[in-house]
Amino acid sequence: MKKLFLTLTFFLFVSKKSFSQDYFQKYQPIADSLEKIYGIPSSIMLAVAYIESGGGKSLVAKQSHNHFGIKGKNDRVKSSYKYFENDTASYVGFCDVISRKKFYSNLKGTEDVNKWVYAISNSGYATNSTTWSKKIIYVIKSKNLS
Repeated sequence: MKKLFLTLTFFLFVSKKSFSQDYFQKYQPIADSLEKIYGIPSSIMLAVAYIESGGGKSLVAKQSHNHFGIKGKNDRVKSSYKYFENDTASYVGFCDVISRKKFYSNLKGTEDVNKWVYAISNSGYATNSTTWSKKIIYVIKSKNLS
C-alpha cells in the first residue's frame, strides 16, 4: 500500500511539474516578444499569467482568453472579466495595463523582478499584495523564469 501511495504521489508531482512547464513553453515566445516592445520582463508576464489563470486552466482563461484576471465588459460569457480574441491579445492587454501605471517609466527595460512585482502589487493590481507578490516571486524562482 505504501508503495502504491508513493507511486501515485510521484506521478502527481511529475504531472504537475510537466503541466506547468508546458504552460511556460507555450507562452514564452509571446512574453519574449512583448518584453522587447514594452520593456516588461517576460518572467513577470509569465508568472502573473500563470498565477492569475491557474496555469491557463481557469474558466476565465478558457472562455475569455484572459490570463491576467483583467476586469472589463464581457458580453460573450456574461462575466466581469474582459474578453480577448486570443491568448496573445491577453498578454498585450496586460502590457497595456502595466504601461499606463505611474511606476512603468521608471522600471521599463529593467530586469529587477522584485521591483516589478512590488510595483505592480502596490499599484492595486492584486487584492492581497503581500501574498500575491510572494506567489509571483516563488513562481519566477522555482520555474527559473528569470
